[in-house]
Amino acid sequence: MPEAMLELNDVHTYYDHIHALKGVSMTVNEGEIVALIGGNGAGKTTTLRTVSGMMKPRQGAVTMNGVSIAGIPAHHILKMGMSHVPEGRRIFKDLTVRENLDVGAYSVTDRSLIEHRIQEGFTFFPRLKERENQLGGTMSGGEQQMLAIARALMVAPKLLLLDEPSMGLSPLFVEAIFDIIVKLNKERGTTVLLVEQNANMALSIAHRAYVLQTGEIKLSGNAADIAQDESVRKAYLGED
Repeated sequence: MPEAMLELNDVHTYYDHIHALKGVSMTVNEGEIVALIGGNGAGKTTTLRTVSGMMKPRQGAVTMNGVSIAGIPAHHILKMGMSHVPEGRRIFKDLTVRENLDVGAYSVTDRSLIEHRIQEGFTFFPRLKERENQLGGTMSGGEQQMLAIARALMVAPKLLLLDEPSMGLSPLFVEAIFDIIVKLNKERGTTVLLVEQNANMALSIAHRAYVLQTGEIKLSGNAADIAQDESVRKAYLGED
């Protein structure tokens, strides 16, 4: 049996009085890419925010490698080996590429290790190496997304949360970003929980998937099977 890295069990999360997650249960096993798909307002971002410690569930359990992380501050969860790349990239636009990567390693004290990881990032993202001293805000959206992912990798996460990595990108950059996600998973063994509105792309690289609708899991299973489900094809894959 594969080992569960992340587990949510009957998780309920609220924004004030708005019941955003209504009993979400899901598992992400070590070494998997798991896609979480659904329409706008389904609760996908809320799920990631709950997992990464940005929001506290009102009810239910969230565990990472068997340790409860519900309600633990985000910076502590980061040190446990989880990185979260939020929607909209949120790089430091007035800092250079290298400075952004340095900031990503704020919890790492060994300077030689930081430099090693920066060079590793440049190997994964050659385009960033070319723009090492360029301000983040002057780069294209695709380059900024690469920087956001490279920055998250500076802590060598075991689990990477990605929120809408393809949003607003050209098809060429979408393909490049998804190729990188697969490469990270295969070459580094990084476990990935991927929230993505481009359901076709997400399901094409994921091992398993969950379909979230108005705060509830409506469907789960192998990504290839989910991609063939008639209701999913109509709702999320643009088919009649």
